[in-house]
Amino acid sequence: MVTGRVIANDEILKPIVEILVYGQPNARARVQVVVDTGFTEHLTLPKYAIDALKLRFEFEEKLTMANNEPITFDAYTALIEWNGRTREVKVYMADGDPIIGMAMLRDNDLHIRAIPNGTVSITPVN
Repeated sequence: MVTGRVIANDEILKPIVEILVYGQPNARARVQVVVDTGFTEHLTLPKYAIDALKLRFEFEEKLTMANNEPITFDAYTALIEWNGRTREVKVYMADGDPIIGMAMLRDNDLHIRAIPNGTVSITPVN
């Protein structure tokens, strides 16, 4: 199970969990990520984190934003710890808070207690 907390900033609530991301060679970092069910992919990280982890560039990919605007992102590959296992995921370089999306949450049960300091839990369905 992956667990975390809801961080409150005025009226804004952010469900946060921490994941371990592995880079090249032997680089790793614990990263606090926002759970975003509106993001369909695995993970975003800012440029400084991608550079520090020396992630391997794969390709450019066009994703469609919530406002239907297509934007091109650099895509990388990383290994992460997820529910006690190592998993390879696609990482997109993006400004702002690192986020995990629905591709990461696939085959999991997500529970968010949407109050300041509420609990976040991500549990495998199987």
